[in-house]
Formats: sequence, C-alpha cells, structure tokens
Amino acid sequence: QQRVFGAEVDMRVKAGDSITLYCDCVIPLGSLIVWLRNCSHEHQPSLFIDSTKIFKEKFPRFSFVLNGSRNSYDLHITNVSVSDEGIYYCAKTVKKISKDVNGIINNQFEYEYGNKTTRLSVLGEKTFSLLFMLICFVLTNPLLLFSLYF
Repeated sequence: QQRVFGAEVDMRVKAGDSITLYCDCVIPLGSLIVWLRNCSHEHQPSLFIDSTKIFKEKFPRFSFVLNGSRNSYDLHITNVSVSDEGIYYCAKTVKKISKDVNGIINNQFEYEYGNKTTRLSVLGEKTFSLLFMLICFVLTNPLLLFSLYF
C-alpha cells in the first residue's frame, strides 16, 4: 500500500444521490486509469476498479466519465449508499517492459497515483433529518441566529 499525498476533498451526499469523483491523473497514450477505495470500516473491503471491470458490468452503479479537459476518467457513482463510503483515489497504470537474466521479456504494470483523494461520506436518513431540523431551528429563531453570528 502506498500513501497518496496531497489535497483531500471531503464530499458528503445523501443516500440515493449520484456523485462524480474527479481524477487528477493525466493519461498518456498506452496508460489506463484505475480507481481505488480504502475503507474505514473493518467489514468493508477495499475496492479496485479498472476499465475491464466497468465494461464487464461488475460494478453496475459505477461508471467512468471521460474528462476531455484533463484527458482522464472521472468516477460516477449512482444511487450512493453507506457501503460506498471510504477514501477514493485514482491512479494511472504505466507499463514497464523488462528482460530477465534469460532474456525473456516481462510486462509489468506500475501505478502512479494522483495528488488528490476524496473522502466520501453518506448521510443516512436519520443524520440528514437531524441536520435539517437543526438548520430549520436556527433559521426560525432569529435571536439564536444572531448570537451564533456574533
């Protein structure tokens, strides 16, 4: 496991919403984008998504979206659920060709990670309802709003 250093974006969405996570890797010719997710839950496995898995529909709620301005692929997730929570980051695959001592050519892939990670948190119905009630309470009590502001 390598650590990814750089900016971390914190995205919070309601369960059932759709979201697009942006990749900061630029794909040179011959490279592919992969998306990875590390989870904070011990019962939730990490996730490795590459284009072959997307096109074989192993992840029906996940899709790659071409970002022409960065020559990259962003990750779109539909119907987000709590099981999607975690830290997402993208990487580009770089093909390394080498010869062993017998002269046999080996193809290996290495991953070069982007500088940005996205922490995805899903607001459950109860969490969202409590947050909504708190906002409504503060907005309907001008004295409280005034005291919070100053």
